[in-house]
Amino acid sequence: MRRLAALVILCVLVLSGCAAPPTPAPPTATPVPPTATRVPPTAIAIPPTATRVAPTATPVPPAPASNGVTFTYYGQAMFTLKVEGGPTIMLDPVGASVGYKVTARSGIDVVTVSHEHSDHNNVALASGAPKILRGLAGTDWAKVDETVQGVRLRTVNTYHDDTQGSARGKNAVFVVEANGLRIVHVGDLGHLLSAEQVTTIGAVDVLMIPVGGNFTIDAAKATQVVESLKPKAVIPMHYKTPAVTLPIETVDAFLTGKTVQRVSGNQLTLNTQTLPKTTTVLVPGYEPSQSMSTPALGKVADSGL
Repeated sequence: MRRLAALVILCVLVLSGCAAPPTPAPPTATPVPPTATRVPPTAIAIPPTATRVAPTATPVPPAPASNGVTFTYYGQAMFTLKVEGGPTIMLDPVGASVGYKVTARSGIDVVTVSHEHSDHNNVALASGAPKILRGLAGTDWAKVDETVQGVRLRTVNTYHDDTQGSARGKNAVFVVEANGLRIVHVGDLGHLLSAEQVTTIGAVDVLMIPVGGNFTIDAAKATQVVESLKPKAVIPMHYKTPAVTLPIETVDAFLTGKTVQRVSGNQLTLNTQTLPKTTTVLVPGYEPSQSMSTPALGKVADSGL
């Protein structure tokens, strides 16, 4: 009986051991890394705003003034162009027989001659040894396209009359490209320009054009040439003044209906920033102390050219 009781107790103890809870699993060997190593500091991700926005204390410098060209008118079709930083050019020097009192000028680098008539080819007015560019070679045109001290000078073939040169021969338009300006001196132009000639000349900033008629185009045809070239500034030339007795007209008819600015003296300076916004006729005198004013006309109205 005792043996039976001991056996029962032993069985109870064995069964109790089998029902005990299992031993818990050890912790995971690879824990999740701390969040500090997964998210970079915000100071590194976003650069300081001072490096992205330019300081307002540094102003934009003003655009430098462009170099200009000084035009001096001596009467008939004669001008000098003083190119700032470049050469001085004499255009169509006038002969003494015309009536203008012009003496020899020093410091001339280039002389241009549109044609070989005595009121346009007095190259002796340029003292020293300037470069002479003649638009004609004998009875034919000379091909001129040269660069002197950074200034380009080229010619466009035209005529002195409206009959293909049968009355007065040939004429050369000189195109001068200096300091961003295209300056055109048409010499003794005798006809309207063809579309091809307008294209060859190109966009014009300053146009010097005869307006007196008889030997050249008159005021009406000069106006048509202006309309075809659309220059910013127009300087009329080759018209009647108190200095000459030639059978040509005064400048007055050409000025009618246009925006006109009269110049005190015979000199003016233009650059790309001071050009008129719309076509304006600039009328200088032909002597330093003179202004070609015509009180009867005053400043005439804008024609819308």
